[in-house]
Amino acid sequence: MKIAIFSLAPLYEKSIMGGSQKILHDLAISLGEYGHEIKVWCTSSENNQEKFLLGNSKIYPHLFFRGKFPSPYQVSPISLIKSLKVIREASEWADRIYLHADGMYHRDSFSDKKIIRSFHDFIYDEAIISSLSLAADATIVPSDYLKQCIEATLVLAKKKIIEPIIAVPNGLKINENLNSNKNNDLEGINLLFPHRPQTAKGIIQAIKIAVKLQNKIPQKKVNLLAPYFSKNTNNDDTSLSYEQIVKIAENEKAKNILKLYQWASHDNMNDFYSLANVTLCPGNFVESFGLVPLESVVNHTPAVCSSVGGFRSYSDIPAIKLFPYGDIDTAVELILESLDISMDIFSYSKEIIYEKYSYSNMISMYEKIITNNKVIKQKVIIKDKYQKKLAPWCSVEKDYIYNDYSSKRLYVKNLNSLMGVNKIIDILDKKLNPNDINKAIDLGYIVQDYQIEQL
Repeated sequence: MKIAIFSLAPLYEKSIMGGSQKILHDLAISLGEYGHEIKVWCTSSENNQEKFLLGNSKIYPHLFFRGKFPSPYQVSPISLIKSLKVIREASEWADRIYLHADGMYHRDSFSDKKIIRSFHDFIYDEAIISSLSLAADATIVPSDYLKQCIEATLVLAKKKIIEPIIAVPNGLKINENLNSNKNNDLEGINLLFPHRPQTAKGIIQAIKIAVKLQNKIPQKKVNLLAPYFSKNTNNDDTSLSYEQIVKIAENEKAKNILKLYQWASHDNMNDFYSLANVTLCPGNFVESFGLVPLESVVNHTPAVCSSVGGFRSYSDIPAIKLFPYGDIDTAVELILESLDISMDIFSYSKEIIYEKYSYSNMISMYEKIITNNKVIKQKVIIKDKYQKKLAPWCSVEKDYIYNDYSSKRLYVKNLNSLMGVNKIIDILDKKLNPNDINKAIDLGYIVQDYQIEQL
Protein backbone atom coordinates (compact mmCIF):
# COMPACT_ATOMS: atom_id res chain seq x y z
CA MET A 1 0.00 0.00 0.00
CA LYS A 2 1.17 3.53 -0.79
CA ILE A 3 0.92 5.50 2.45
CA ALA A 4 1.40 9.27 2.63
CA ILE A 5 2.29 10.53 6.10
CA PHE A 6 2.01 14.21 7.00
CA SER A 7 3.49 15.99 10.02
CA LEU A 8 3.30 19.65 11.03
CA ALA A 9 6.48 19.17 13.06
CA PRO A 10 9.87 18.65 11.41
CA LEU A 11 11.46 15.22 11.12
CA TYR A 12 15.25 14.97 11.04
CA GLU A 13 17.59 12.34 9.69
CA LYS A 14 20.04 12.27 12.60
CA SER A 15 18.24 13.76 15.58
CA ILE A 16 14.88 13.39 17.31
CA MET A 17 13.01 16.25 18.97
CA GLY A 18 10.45 14.94 21.43
CA GLY A 19 8.49 11.75 22.03
CA SER A 20 5.93 12.24 19.27
CA GLN A 21 8.60 12.62 16.59
CA LYS A 22 10.41 9.56 17.94
CA ILE A 23 7.25 7.55 17.30
CA LEU A 24 6.99 8.99 13.77
CA HIS A 25 10.67 8.25 13.13
CA ASP A 26 10.27 4.60 14.18
CA LEU A 27 6.91 4.22 12.44
CA ALA A 28 8.23 5.49 9.10
CA ILE A 29 11.04 2.93 9.15
CA SER A 30 8.91 0.02 10.36
CA LEU A 31 6.00 0.52 7.96
CA GLY A 32 8.52 0.41 5.13
CA GLU A 33 9.82 -2.88 6.50
CA TYR A 34 6.26 -4.25 6.33
CA GLY A 35 6.50 -3.85 2.56
CA HIS A 36 4.49 -0.64 2.19
CA GLU A 37 5.72 2.29 0.10
CA ILE A 38 6.08 5.09 2.62
CA LYS A 39 6.55 8.77 1.92
CA VAL A 40 6.58 11.32 4.73
CA TRP A 41 5.99 15.03 4.19
CA CYS A 42 6.98 17.27 7.08
CA THR A 43 7.81 20.91 7.75
CA SER A 44 11.15 22.15 6.50
CA SER A 45 13.68 24.20 8.41
CA GLU A 46 16.70 26.25 7.40
CA ASN A 47 19.03 23.26 7.69
CA ASN A 48 16.54 20.55 6.78
CA GLN A 49 15.11 20.93 3.28
CA GLU A 50 16.54 18.02 1.29
CA LYS A 51 14.92 14.63 0.82
CA PHE A 52 16.44 11.81 2.90
CA LEU A 53 15.78 8.17 3.75
CA LEU A 54 14.79 6.52 7.00
CA GLY A 55 15.21 2.85 6.21
CA ASN A 56 13.38 2.40 2.91
CA SER A 57 11.00 5.29 3.57
CA LYS A 58 11.40 8.63 1.81
CA ILE A 59 11.21 11.79 3.90
CA TYR A 60 10.35 15.10 2.23
CA PRO A 61 10.85 18.23 4.42
CA HIS A 62 8.90 20.21 1.83
CA LEU A 63 6.04 21.76 3.82
CA PHE A 64 6.24 25.47 4.61
CA PHE A 65 4.58 25.66 8.00
CA ARG A 66 6.33 27.40 10.88
CA GLY A 67 7.75 24.22 12.36
CA LYS A 68 7.30 25.49 15.91
CA PHE A 69 4.55 25.17 18.48
CA PRO A 70 2.30 26.80 19.36
CA SER A 71 0.95 28.44 16.18
CA PRO A 72 2.50 26.26 13.44
CA TYR A 73 0.29 28.02 10.86
CA GLN A 74 1.77 31.44 11.55
CA VAL A 75 3.23 31.75 8.04
CA SER A 76 2.65 33.90 4.98
CA PRO A 77 -0.28 33.14 2.63
CA ILE A 78 2.11 32.07 -0.13
CA SER A 79 3.84 29.60 2.20
CA LEU A 80 0.49 28.11 3.12
CA ILE A 81 -0.57 27.85 -0.53
CA LYS A 82 2.70 26.11 -1.44
CA SER A 83 2.17 23.61 1.37
CA LEU A 84 -1.37 22.86 0.24
CA LYS A 85 -0.11 22.21 -3.29
CA VAL A 86 2.44 19.70 -1.97
CA ILE A 87 -0.19 18.00 0.19
CA ARG A 88 -2.66 17.77 -2.70
CA GLU A 89 -0.11 16.18 -5.04
CA ALA A 90 1.09 13.78 -2.36
CA SER A 91 -2.48 12.74 -1.57
CA GLU A 92 -3.20 11.97 -5.21
CA TRP A 93 -0.23 9.58 -5.17
CA ALA A 94 -1.29 7.77 -2.00
CA ASP A 95 -3.71 4.94 -1.30
CA ARG A 96 -4.02 5.97 2.36
CA ILE A 97 -3.38 9.13 4.39
CA TYR A 98 -1.90 9.08 7.88
CA LEU A 99 -1.83 12.40 9.78
CA HIS A 100 0.72 12.19 12.57
CA ALA A 101 -0.28 14.38 15.53
CA ASP A 102 -3.14 15.73 13.44
CA GLY A 103 -3.49 19.46 13.12
CA MET A 104 -4.16 19.55 9.40
CA TYR A 105 -7.13 21.87 8.94
CA HIS A 106 -7.30 21.66 5.12
CA ARG A 107 -9.23 18.40 4.66
CA ASP A 108 -10.19 19.28 1.07
CA SER A 109 -6.53 18.83 0.08
CA PHE A 110 -6.53 15.07 0.76
CA SER A 111 -8.28 13.96 -2.44
CA ASP A 112 -11.08 12.16 -0.56
CA LYS A 113 -8.68 9.42 0.54
CA LYS A 114 -9.27 7.45 3.73
CA ILE A 115 -7.66 9.34 6.62
CA ILE A 116 -6.17 7.77 9.73
CA ARG A 117 -4.82 10.21 12.27
CA SER A 118 -3.12 10.23 15.63
CA PHE A 119 -3.03 12.61 18.55
CA HIS A 120 -0.11 12.63 20.96
CA ASP A 121 -1.30 15.41 23.20
CA PHE A 122 -4.55 17.22 23.91
CA ILE A 123 -3.04 20.57 24.89
CA TYR A 124 -2.43 22.57 21.74
CA ASP A 125 -5.38 24.11 19.93
CA GLU A 126 -4.51 22.24 16.72
CA ALA A 127 -5.27 18.89 18.37
CA ILE A 128 -8.42 20.00 20.20
CA ILE A 129 -9.91 21.78 17.17
CA SER A 130 -9.06 18.84 14.91
CA SER A 131 -10.75 16.35 17.22
CA LEU A 132 -13.92 18.46 17.42
CA SER A 133 -14.31 19.62 13.84
CA LEU A 134 -12.24 17.58 11.38
CA ALA A 135 -13.18 14.17 10.05
CA ALA A 136 -11.09 11.01 10.19
CA ASP A 137 -11.87 7.34 9.66
CA ALA A 138 -10.00 6.33 12.82
CA THR A 139 -7.95 8.06 15.50
CA ILE A 140 -4.93 6.51 17.21
CA VAL A 141 -3.85 7.72 20.65
CA PRO A 142 -1.01 6.51 22.90
CA SER A 143 -2.99 5.88 26.08
CA ASP A 144 -6.39 5.10 27.56
CA TYR A 145 -6.05 8.45 29.33
CA LEU A 146 -5.99 10.39 26.05
CA LYS A 147 -8.70 8.19 24.53
CA GLN A 148 -11.01 8.99 27.44
CA CYS A 149 -10.15 12.72 27.34
CA ILE A 150 -11.05 12.98 23.65
CA GLU A 151 -14.21 10.90 24.00
CA ALA A 152 -15.41 12.97 26.96
CA THR A 153 -14.73 16.18 25.02
CA LEU A 154 -16.78 14.91 22.07
CA VAL A 155 -19.62 13.92 24.40
CA LEU A 156 -19.60 17.36 26.04
CA ALA A 157 -19.74 18.86 22.53
CA LYS A 158 -22.97 16.86 21.94
CA LYS A 159 -21.49 14.64 19.25
CA LYS A 160 -23.75 11.68 18.47
CA ILE A 161 -21.58 9.75 16.01
CA ILE A 162 -17.79 9.49 16.30
CA GLU A 163 -14.98 7.54 14.69
CA PRO A 164 -13.16 4.76 16.59
CA ILE A 165 -10.57 6.16 18.97
CA ILE A 166 -8.02 3.41 19.54
CA ALA A 167 -5.41 3.38 22.30
CA VAL A 168 -2.08 2.02 21.07
CA PRO A 169 0.49 2.42 23.87
CA ASN A 170 3.83 3.79 22.78
CA GLY A 171 6.37 0.99 22.69
CA LEU A 172 9.95 0.75 23.88
CA LYS A 173 12.69 -0.95 21.95
CA ILE A 174 14.42 -3.47 24.19
CA ASN A 175 18.19 -3.13 24.31
CA GLU A 176 19.52 -6.43 25.60
CA ASN A 177 22.98 -4.89 26.03
CA LEU A 178 21.96 -2.34 28.66
CA ASN A 179 24.34 -2.35 31.59
CA SER A 180 22.43 -3.19 34.76
CA ASN A 181 25.39 -2.35 37.01
CA LYS A 182 24.83 1.23 38.12
CA ASN A 183 27.23 3.34 40.09
CA ASN A 184 25.67 3.41 43.55
CA ASP A 185 28.36 5.57 45.11
CA LEU A 186 26.07 7.91 47.02
CA GLU A 187 28.73 10.44 47.97
CA GLY A 188 26.81 12.43 45.40
CA ILE A 189 23.25 12.14 44.13
CA ASN A 190 22.51 12.87 40.48
CA LEU A 191 18.97 13.91 39.63
CA LEU A 192 18.10 13.87 35.92
CA PHE A 193 15.56 16.22 34.33
CA PRO A 194 15.67 15.05 30.68
CA HIS A 195 12.71 17.07 29.37
CA ARG A 196 12.45 20.19 27.28
CA PRO A 197 13.40 23.13 29.54
CA GLN A 198 9.84 24.39 29.84
CA THR A 199 8.03 25.72 32.88
CA ALA A 200 5.16 23.28 32.26
CA LYS A 201 7.56 20.34 32.04
CA GLY A 202 8.73 21.26 35.53
CA ILE A 203 12.21 22.77 35.21
CA ILE A 204 11.50 25.22 38.07
CA GLN A 205 9.94 22.47 40.18
CA ALA A 206 12.98 20.27 39.53
CA ILE A 207 15.33 23.01 40.73
CA LYS A 208 13.26 23.56 43.88
CA ILE A 209 13.21 19.82 44.59
CA ALA A 210 16.98 19.56 44.13
CA VAL A 211 17.57 22.47 46.54
CA LYS A 212 15.21 20.95 49.12
CA LEU A 213 16.98 17.59 48.81
CA GLN A 214 20.39 19.21 49.22
CA ASN A 215 19.23 20.99 52.38
CA LYS A 216 17.88 17.71 53.75
CA ILE A 217 21.11 15.77 53.13
CA PRO A 218 23.93 18.36 53.34
CA GLN A 219 26.53 15.60 53.75
CA LYS A 220 26.01 14.56 50.11
CA LYS A 221 26.41 16.61 46.94
CA VAL A 222 23.21 16.90 44.91
CA ASN A 223 23.48 17.53 41.17
CA LEU A 224 20.58 18.30 38.85
CA LEU A 225 21.32 17.41 35.23
CA ALA A 226 19.07 19.29 32.80
CA PRO A 227 19.23 20.15 29.07
CA TYR A 228 19.15 23.44 27.25
CA PHE A 229 18.54 24.18 23.58
CA SER A 230 21.08 25.94 21.43
CA LYS A 231 19.50 28.59 19.22
CA ASN A 232 19.72 26.44 16.08
CA THR A 233 18.00 23.40 17.63
CA ASN A 234 15.12 24.94 19.59
CA ASN A 235 11.89 24.32 17.69
CA ASP A 236 9.56 25.27 20.53
CA ASP A 237 8.92 28.86 21.58
CA THR A 238 7.88 27.78 25.07
CA SER A 239 11.32 26.47 26.06
CA LEU A 240 13.49 28.61 28.32
CA SER A 241 16.87 29.81 27.09
CA TYR A 242 20.17 28.89 28.71
CA GLU A 243 20.37 32.33 30.30
CA GLN A 244 16.83 32.11 31.68
CA ILE A 245 17.50 28.71 33.27
CA VAL A 246 20.72 29.96 34.88
CA LYS A 247 18.89 33.02 36.24
CA ILE A 248 16.21 30.82 37.82
CA ALA A 249 18.90 28.63 39.39
CA GLU A 250 20.61 31.70 40.85
CA ASN A 251 17.31 32.95 42.30
CA GLU A 252 16.65 29.54 43.88
CA LYS A 253 20.23 29.30 45.22
CA ALA A 254 20.87 26.30 42.99
CA LYS A 255 23.78 27.61 40.95
CA ASN A 256 26.12 24.93 42.33
CA ILE A 257 23.49 22.22 41.98
CA LEU A 258 22.34 22.73 38.38
CA LYS A 259 24.49 21.08 35.67
CA LEU A 260 23.28 22.02 32.19
CA TYR A 261 24.02 19.99 29.08
CA GLN A 262 23.16 20.70 25.45
CA TRP A 263 20.05 18.83 24.27
CA ALA A 264 21.19 15.31 23.47
CA SER A 265 20.14 12.92 20.75
CA HIS A 266 17.74 10.22 21.87
CA ASP A 267 20.43 7.67 21.00
CA ASN A 268 22.55 9.06 23.84
CA MET A 269 19.83 9.08 26.49
CA ASN A 270 20.73 5.67 27.90
CA ASP A 271 24.06 7.16 29.00
CA PHE A 272 22.30 9.99 30.83
CA TYR A 273 19.89 7.62 32.56
CA SER A 274 22.80 5.46 33.69
CA LEU A 275 24.51 8.53 35.21
CA ALA A 276 21.46 9.39 37.30
CA ASN A 277 20.27 8.04 40.62
CA VAL A 278 16.71 9.29 40.07
CA THR A 279 14.87 10.76 37.07
CA LEU A 280 12.47 13.65 37.76
CA CYS A 281 9.20 14.35 35.93
CA PRO A 282 7.76 17.06 38.21
CA GLY A 283 5.79 19.30 35.85
CA ASN A 284 2.11 20.03 35.31
CA PHE A 285 2.25 19.53 31.53
CA VAL A 286 -0.68 17.28 30.62
CA GLU A 287 1.28 14.29 29.38
CA SER A 288 -0.90 11.98 27.33
CA PHE A 289 1.88 9.43 27.53
CA GLY A 290 5.31 9.88 29.03
CA LEU A 291 8.16 7.77 27.65
CA VAL A 292 10.74 9.21 30.03
CA PRO A 293 9.77 7.30 33.21
CA LEU A 294 9.60 4.02 31.29
CA GLU A 295 12.95 4.55 29.58
CA SER A 296 14.47 5.52 32.91
CA VAL A 297 13.31 2.35 34.68
CA VAL A 298 14.49 0.16 31.80
CA ASN A 299 17.91 1.72 32.44
CA HIS A 300 17.67 0.83 36.15
CA THR A 301 17.00 4.40 37.23
CA PRO A 302 13.84 4.99 39.27
CA ALA A 303 11.52 7.84 38.31
CA VAL A 304 9.67 10.27 40.56
CA CYS A 305 6.77 11.94 38.74
CA SER A 306 3.93 14.32 39.44
CA SER A 307 0.56 12.58 39.36
CA VAL A 308 -0.61 14.43 36.27
CA GLY A 309 -2.19 13.16 33.06
CA GLY A 310 -0.87 9.93 31.62
CA PHE A 311 1.69 9.55 34.41
CA ARG A 312 -1.16 8.29 36.59
CA SER A 313 -1.23 5.18 34.38
CA TYR A 314 2.12 4.13 35.86
CA SER A 315 0.84 3.60 39.40
CA ASP A 316 1.29 -0.17 38.99
CA ILE A 317 5.03 0.12 38.24
CA PRO A 318 6.84 0.09 41.61
CA ALA A 319 10.01 1.77 40.29
CA ILE A 320 7.92 4.80 39.29
CA LYS A 321 6.68 6.85 42.22
CA LEU A 322 3.98 9.53 41.99
CA PHE A 323 3.41 12.64 44.08
CA PRO A 324 0.72 15.37 43.97
CA TYR A 325 1.83 18.17 41.66
CA GLY A 326 3.56 20.93 43.60
CA ASP A 327 4.19 18.83 46.72
CA ILE A 328 7.95 19.29 46.90
CA ASP A 329 8.32 17.73 50.35
CA THR A 330 6.70 14.48 49.19
CA ALA A 331 8.83 14.48 46.04
CA VAL A 332 11.99 14.72 48.17
CA GLU A 333 10.84 11.85 50.40
CA LEU A 334 10.14 9.69 47.35
CA ILE A 335 13.59 10.45 45.95
CA LEU A 336 15.18 9.26 49.18
CA GLU A 337 13.04 6.10 49.11
CA SER A 338 13.98 5.49 45.48
CA LEU A 339 17.70 5.44 46.24
CA ASP A 340 17.21 2.07 47.95
CA ILE A 341 15.13 0.31 45.28
CA SER A 342 16.28 -3.29 44.85
CA MET A 343 17.10 -5.09 41.62
CA ASP A 344 14.06 -7.31 42.24
CA ILE A 345 11.84 -4.23 42.06
CA PHE A 346 13.53 -3.15 38.83
CA SER A 347 13.10 -6.63 37.35
CA TYR A 348 9.41 -6.71 38.22
CA SER A 349 8.91 -3.17 36.91
CA LYS A 350 10.63 -4.00 33.64
CA GLU A 351 8.44 -7.08 33.18
CA ILE A 352 5.36 -4.85 33.41
CA ILE A 353 6.86 -2.32 30.98
CA TYR A 354 7.88 -4.90 28.39
CA GLU A 355 4.45 -6.54 28.52
CA LYS A 356 2.33 -3.36 28.36
CA TYR A 357 4.58 -1.18 26.19
CA SER A 358 5.83 -3.57 23.53
CA TYR A 359 7.48 -1.90 20.53
CA SER A 360 6.52 -4.70 18.13
CA ASN A 361 2.89 -4.59 19.30
CA MET A 362 2.80 -0.83 18.77
CA ILE A 363 4.07 -1.05 15.20
CA SER A 364 1.79 -3.99 14.39
CA MET A 365 -1.28 -2.13 15.69
CA TYR A 366 -0.44 1.05 13.76
CA GLU A 367 0.03 -0.95 10.57
CA LYS A 368 -3.23 -2.83 11.06
CA ILE A 369 -5.25 0.34 11.75
CA ILE A 370 -3.72 2.40 8.94
CA THR A 371 -4.21 -0.31 6.29
CA ASN A 372 -7.67 -1.48 7.43
CA ASN A 373 -10.27 -0.99 4.69
CA LYS A 374 -13.33 -1.24 6.95
CA VAL A 375 -15.30 1.89 7.79
CA ILE A 376 -16.50 1.82 11.40
CA LYS A 377 -18.61 4.39 13.23
CA GLN A 378 -19.63 4.60 16.87
CA LYS A 379 -22.62 6.11 18.65
CA VAL A 380 -22.70 7.96 21.96
CA ILE A 381 -25.26 6.83 24.54
CA ILE A 382 -26.02 9.20 27.42
CA LYS A 383 -26.85 7.42 30.67
CA ASP A 384 -28.98 8.56 33.65
CA LYS A 385 -28.69 12.35 33.83
CA TYR A 386 -28.20 12.18 37.60
CA GLN A 387 -25.25 9.83 37.24
CA LYS A 388 -22.09 11.82 36.70
CA LYS A 389 -18.50 10.65 36.46
CA LEU A 390 -15.12 12.09 37.26
CA ALA A 391 -13.73 13.83 34.18
CA PRO A 392 -10.81 11.81 32.74
CA TRP A 393 -8.51 14.84 33.08
CA CYS A 394 -9.13 14.88 36.83
CA SER A 395 -8.03 12.82 39.82
CA VAL A 396 -9.24 12.64 43.40
CA GLU A 397 -6.97 13.57 46.32
CA LYS A 398 -9.07 12.89 49.44
CA ASP A 399 -12.03 15.29 49.05
CA TYR A 400 -10.26 17.43 46.47
CA ILE A 401 -10.41 17.02 42.71
CA TYR A 402 -7.22 17.91 40.84
CA ASN A 403 -7.71 19.22 37.29
CA ASP A 404 -4.85 18.50 34.87
CA TYR A 405 -5.67 21.47 32.67
CA SER A 406 -5.95 24.15 35.33
CA SER A 407 -3.51 22.59 37.84
CA LYS A 408 -6.07 23.57 40.48
CA ARG A 409 -7.83 21.60 43.19
CA LEU A 410 -11.55 21.86 43.94
CA TYR A 411 -13.00 20.84 47.31
CA VAL A 412 -16.12 18.66 47.23
CA LYS A 413 -17.21 17.57 50.70
CA ASN A 414 -17.63 13.77 51.15
CA LEU A 415 -16.57 13.12 47.55
CA ASN A 416 -13.91 10.53 48.34
CA SER A 417 -16.21 8.37 50.46
CA LEU A 418 -19.11 8.49 47.99
CA MET A 419 -17.28 7.93 44.71
CA GLY A 420 -17.05 4.28 43.67
CA VAL A 421 -14.18 2.45 42.02
CA ASN A 422 -15.77 3.24 38.65
CA LYS A 423 -15.62 6.97 39.55
CA ILE A 424 -19.39 7.35 39.23
CA ILE A 425 -21.18 9.94 41.39
CA ASP A 426 -24.88 10.11 42.22
CA ILE A 427 -25.36 13.87 42.36
CA LEU A 428 -28.64 13.48 44.28
CA ASP A 429 -26.88 11.92 47.25
CA LYS A 430 -27.84 14.03 50.27
CA LYS A 431 -24.30 13.84 51.66
CA LEU A 432 -23.09 15.98 48.77
CA ASN A 433 -23.35 19.75 48.79
CA PRO A 434 -25.33 20.80 45.66
CA ASN A 435 -23.27 23.98 45.34
CA ASP A 436 -20.05 21.94 45.32
CA ILE A 437 -21.44 19.59 42.67
CA ASN A 438 -22.80 22.37 40.45
CA LYS A 439 -19.45 24.13 40.56
CA ALA A 440 -17.62 20.89 39.73
CA ILE A 441 -19.91 20.32 36.74
CA ASP A 442 -19.60 23.92 35.53
CA LEU A 443 -15.79 23.82 35.68
CA GLY A 444 -15.56 20.42 33.99
CA TYR A 445 -14.33 18.44 36.98
CA ILE A 446 -17.38 16.16 36.71
CA VAL A 447 -19.05 15.15 33.42
CA GLN A 448 -22.13 13.28 32.27
CA ASP A 449 -21.86 9.49 32.41
CA TYR A 450 -21.94 7.97 28.92
CA GLN A 451 -21.26 4.87 26.90
CA ILE A 452 -19.85 4.46 23.39
CA GLU A 453 -20.99 1.57 21.19
CA GLN A 454 -20.22 0.47 17.65
CA LEU A 455 -22.97 1.10 15.10
